Amino acid sequence: MTAPMPSAPASTRRADEEELLAPATQIVHDRDAYLDAGGDVGRRLSEDQVELFVGDDAAGGLQREFDRVKPAFIVLHDVGTSSSLRLLQAMVGREGRLRRLVVRRQGHGLPLATLQFIELPGADGSTLRVYSTDVDADSQARHEIAGVLSSRATLAVLVFGDLPAHALASAMRPLLDAAAQQHWSTRMVLMIPLGSTVPVNGFARDFGRHGLQVHVTPRVTHPGDAWSFIGSTWNQLEGAAAPPEAPAAADGTAGGEHEPTQPMGLHQDHEGIDWYDYVQRCSAIKGMVACCVFDRSSGKPLAHIGGLPSAEMMQLLGEQLLGTASSIGAMMGTGAGVREASVSTASHHLLLHTHSSRPEVALHVVLDARTGDPVLARRQLQRLDQK
Repeated sequence: MTAPMPSAPASTRRADEEELLAPATQIVHDRDAYLDAGGDVGRRLSEDQVELFVGDDAAGGLQREFDRVKPAFIVLHDVGTSSSLRLLQAMVGREGRLRRLVVRRQGHGLPLATLQFIELPGADGSTLRVYSTDVDADSQARHEIAGVLSSRATLAVLVFGDLPAHALASAMRPLLDAAAQQHWSTRMVLMIPLGSTVPVNGFARDFGRHGLQVHVTPRVTHPGDAWSFIGSTWNQLEGAAAPPEAPAAADGTAGGEHEPTQPMGLHQDHEGIDWYDYVQRCSAIKGMVACCVFDRSSGKPLAHIGGLPSAEMMQLLGEQLLGTASSIGAMMGTGAGVREASVSTASHHLLLHTHSSRPEVALHVVLDARTGDPVLARRQLQRLDQK
């Protein structure tokens, strides 16, 4: 992943001489005031520095603080690459500055570890921290802190380098061991490959065996694409209401993870068609997991219904599938104007359908293979186009 962005300053890789001569540590007489960091870990000393004192090692102290405060945060972890800090740097110009969390041992003051993060503003005035596991600490502490951050994050993002599968497997071993031996409170693991997705899909299955929810994105080549996937996944996590008991489905079967959520109208009226209403009617198709209608000319989602995948992800993958089908048609001499395409796996059917009266608009549908019939669904979509 390359982008014209500034590299991390050299001071993040060595002790800050000015800080050693005049440490920024402040004396706080009220212990409760010190511990109150506004619902997050550490005590803020300045706009760009936060401090945490621990009684033993840095990883153990951080884990206790995360378990005590239980903050919502995102972590970026490198697997065979050094991209997480560059991803943070890519956001610095838009969202402020790169910040530091300095972990110190009580009674000594010298830093045990320095973590770098950014703070993203929320619509309600709150902030969300995004940490990198590229930590300034000794080798053992770095591995331990990476495990703590990944296991306690609301969303753990693993960025995979373009390396051979055996090299990625070696880099993944510490996290896989940690997931097998420890409880992870992480709600979602998002895997972003910079190279082939084949080995990454294998790691996703390994994490899934430990009860973790995992999603693998398409190959990413630019920081903006990575942040798009991160942002859409976070919005899905925060926007998904998890009722204690799932209501019964209309056909009498128990509602579950594939029950559609309410439609998200991104552009509810496009050239006279209410796409919000369109996807709502599509949701009545038996076996529907999610669907997204998007404008191929602008590359923008128009409306979406269902849970994951997100609207942005369904638009991107749908366009890739249609583009691949078009290229195959051109090479075979059967024509590049693809109207429909489908892909079936053991668990799901993917349908791509261009609207009969709006050929620049396409619908991407995900059906549960256990209950959905792709042939019947295609006929229902054709009828919906006429309404």
